Amino acid sequence: MSSTRRIIASRANGAQSGGPVSLEGKQRSALNAIQHGLAARAIVIKGESQDDFRTYLGRYAERFLPADEVELSLVEEMAAAAWRLRRAWTIEGCLFDSHIDEKIPATPSQRIAVAFVSLASGPQFGLMHRYESRLHLSFHRALSSLTSLQKARMQNEPSPISGHDLDVFDNLTVEDPMVANYNEGD
Repeated sequence: MSSTRRIIASRANGAQSGGPVSLEGKQRSALNAIQHGLAARAIVIKGESQDDFRTYLGRYAERFLPADEVELSLVEEMAAAAWRLRRAWTIEGCLFDSHIDEKIPATPSQRIAVAFVSLASGPQFGLMHRYESRLHLSFHRALSSLTSLQKARMQNEPSPISGHDLDVFDNLTVEDPMVANYNEGD
């Protein structure tokens, strides 16, 4: 149980915060840095939509509700890694499509196997695999860092009681129950 002194200190610290309080305010605030679209210009390539990426990033921000620039940068890193990973999957699909020879008299699975062998003998497939692994790792590192930061932030936030008027504690007295029972008998 928190002491009155700690409750007052927590309340004073909370009063200094100028950030949003409501869930809607936090969501709105989380999207502030996304509006300029700098990340979209750096990550989106020709043939991809900057608006689609901004929407994608906005969904990540709504899901993770970053509280400051540090958390927002981790959310951006996650969205960028996921966006690029999807691009890598598209490239991989195109590579397979270009190496599948429809003229080979075989089943579709056998044609895919032949395309795989052809791709595996060259550098593109190994490079694509390393690229996908790096993006996957980047995503999960950012997610781990973000969840650690948010967990630490939640532990440091004042308890819900700090929002109440603490004047009720000023005149609070605690009587010894033994004395109260003795006085009732008089």
